[in-house]
Amino acid sequence: MEAHRDQLARRLGGIATMVLGCVPLLCGASFRTGNFVVEAPTQSIARTVAEHAETERVNIARAWLGRELPAWTTPCPIRVKVTSGEAGGLTSFGFNNGRVTDQSMVVEGRLDRILASALPHEITHTIFAAYFGGPMPRWADEGAALLSEDQRERRRHDQIAVDLLARRGEVSLVRLFRIEEYPKDLMSFYGQGYSISRFLIEIGGRPRFLRFVRDGLESGWDSATLNHYGLADVRELDRAWRSWHRVTLTASVPDRDEGELVYRDQPGDTEEQPPGR
Repeated sequence: MEAHRDQLARRLGGIATMVLGCVPLLCGASFRTGNFVVEAPTQSIARTVAEHAETERVNIARAWLGRELPAWTTPCPIRVKVTSGEAGGLTSFGFNNGRVTDQSMVVEGRLDRILASALPHEITHTIFAAYFGGPMPRWADEGAALLSEDQRERRRHDQIAVDLLARRGEVSLVRLFRIEEYPKDLMSFYGQGYSISRFLIEIGGRPRFLRFVRDGLESGWDSATLNHYGLADVRELDRAWRSWHRVTLTASVPDRDEGELVYRDQPGDTEEQPPGR
C-alpha cells in the first residue's frame, strides 16, 4: 500500500510539474520597467512594448507639459494582444481627489502598428489623466491623443475630417464641447475632435490648449475661448476653425492611396479611453 501511495505521489507530482511548466506558455510572458508591467505573447514583445512605453511617456510628457512626469507609485499594467489587424487600444482610469488612483491598458493589432499608433495614443491619455486629475472632455482627449500617432494615422483622420465637413456631418463646436459620452458615429467624432485639436494647437501650442480645456471645464467655453485665443465665443471659434479647415487642411490632404485603417473604440462603463479609437 505504501509503495502504491509513493507511486501515485510520483505520478501526481509529474502531472503537476507538466501543468506548471505549461503556465508560461498559456499566460504568455511579462516584462516590468519603472512605470509599466507588460503582459504579451512572448518575452521579446513584452520587453519591446515596455521599453517603448517608457520612451513615449517621456517624449509625450515633454511635448505637452514641458517636463517629465514623476515615476508612478504603481506601474501601469499593459496587456498586449498581437493580431494580424490594425491597431486598437483601451485605457481605464480611476480618479479620486484630483489624482489618478489606478490605470490599466490594453493594446492589440500588429506589433508595428501597436508601437507606431495604439501605444502612443494610449500613453497620451495617461499624460492627460495625470495633468487633469480627472476626466478630460472626450473630444479633446481623443482628438489630441491622435496627434501622438504616426503620420499614416494622422493623415487618415485629416481625410475623415475633410469628408465629414464635405457632407456636412459635423456638429457645432458648441455641441461638441458638451458631449460627455462617446457617440455612435465614433469615426466622425474622432475626426472632428482631431481637427479642432490640431487647429487650436497650431495657432496656440500644446500648453495653451491644455489650459484652454481646463478653463473651459471650470469657467465655461466662451470665457476660455476669449481668454486663450482672443475670439469672442465658441461660435466665433467655430467659424475660425472652419475657415482654417477649408484653406489649410483640405489642400494638404492627399488622395486616399494608403488603404483604410481600423482603430476601434469600445467605450465602457468606467472612466476610460476606448480602444485607442
